[in-house]
Amino acid sequence: MSTNANPARILKRIMVKGKLRLETPLLIGEGESGEERGDRDIHVLRSKGGTPFIPGTSLAGALRSFVEEDAPRAAQLLFGTEHDEKGIDELQSAVSLYDVELSGAKLGFRDGVRIDGVTGTTIPHGKYDYEIVESGATGIFYAEIVQRAVHESEESALRSVLARLRERLIGGFHVGALTTKGFGRMRLEGMAVHCYDFSKPEDVIAWLRPERGCALQHLVTLPDEEASHSVYIPQDFMIEADFALAGSLIVRDYEDANKMVEDSNEKTPDALMKKNAAGQYIIPGTSLKGVLRHRAEYILHALGKDSHPLDELMGTVSGEMKRRSRFIVEEAVVEGNTHRQMRIRGNRFTGGTISAALFSSMPVWQETRGARAVTLRFGARRASEWEAGLCLLLLKDLWLGRTAIGGEKSIGRGTLEGLCASIHYCGRTWELTSGQPLDENAARELQTFVTALSEEAGV
Repeated sequence: MSTNANPARILKRIMVKGKLRLETPLLIGEGESGEERGDRDIHVLRSKGGTPFIPGTSLAGALRSFVEEDAPRAAQLLFGTEHDEKGIDELQSAVSLYDVELSGAKLGFRDGVRIDGVTGTTIPHGKYDYEIVESGATGIFYAEIVQRAVHESEESALRSVLARLRERLIGGFHVGALTTKGFGRMRLEGMAVHCYDFSKPEDVIAWLRPERGCALQHLVTLPDEEASHSVYIPQDFMIEADFALAGSLIVRDYEDANKMVEDSNEKTPDALMKKNAAGQYIIPGTSLKGVLRHRAEYILHALGKDSHPLDELMGTVSGEMKRRSRFIVEEAVVEGNTHRQMRIRGNRFTGGTISAALFSSMPVWQETRGARAVTLRFGARRASEWEAGLCLLLLKDLWLGRTAIGGEKSIGRGTLEGLCASIHYCGRTWELTSGQPLDENAARELQTFVTALSEEAGV
């Protein structure tokens, strides 16, 4: 490129289109400028017509964060630089991402209560709730990337980053709030990518046509969309495991209990199993993450380790230093049926029953003993070896029924039986199956992570 060439001259335009599909619930709130409503703490962001949508700014922020992790310079070239007081090295964003209106969007609600980390009991007045878009909604994704003369000297690096970015769009990425608690994972289906080279008259004509004709050149160096795409990023340590219920399980849904009181003259159960908008029983990511964090603290204490480095992995909002969590979980669907059980409260001092203290709950039970009832997904982003070892010990405690999920743990609810698991890290996959011995090489490799946890000086 000549020294007196205009750096803003447009060389190419890359157009990306596809269908964006939510694979987990989405939470993008209205914020303080949203419409005032008193029924929820957070409401889903809607367009003027009332349709939930994903802002282009949210998409840009999520994709930029992905690129910045291992290619900061490429992130600047693609998404621009922040304003500098001296105006040095400022770059205009080369990417335009459009808002995505979601069709077929079903709105749901999630509620929860804050738990005291020391006592394991609820915090008074700690209940909160929020509106979400349930999984399954879709929208049209459209993005344009403008390659200018200023990018010409780094075209090779840009093409490499675009290849990985396209891989992540197809494999799945996260947008919105509570992404480490099972929200906001989505992927692009039917992706079409065209590169319009403005040095070719045919591409210029195709670009200027009202129907935006096809470019002559596709980005042939990008991966084949028909090939398999990994859902997991290599640096992330991720576990996907199937479990059976050892007994029953209940994660309380206060919202549905209140509706039953309003809609029926019959006495409502005091505790109902939480459901999503499709009527499926679920373990919310917030509940699962709280359980696993509490268990991780127990494991570190049992090993004689300091639990403070856990804040680096699982985040903290207390004190002066706030850290974002790198420990991620996903909301899980539980297969089974509920059964109403009547109980009576006992007097802790006399050991007898309390008069007129009858109550009931409706936990979920699985229909076939030993069959898969729930699949749990959790792990750590950009995991170190000791963090991988901690995740393995969390899996072990879930697998053996040492960690209970949900409420009424004191009467045996919430324990699981491990059936099979897949562990992903650094391009490797290890498979575990109940009742089958683990391969010696796999056992030795996984043991190195647990050893790293026991020997980690900073933990």
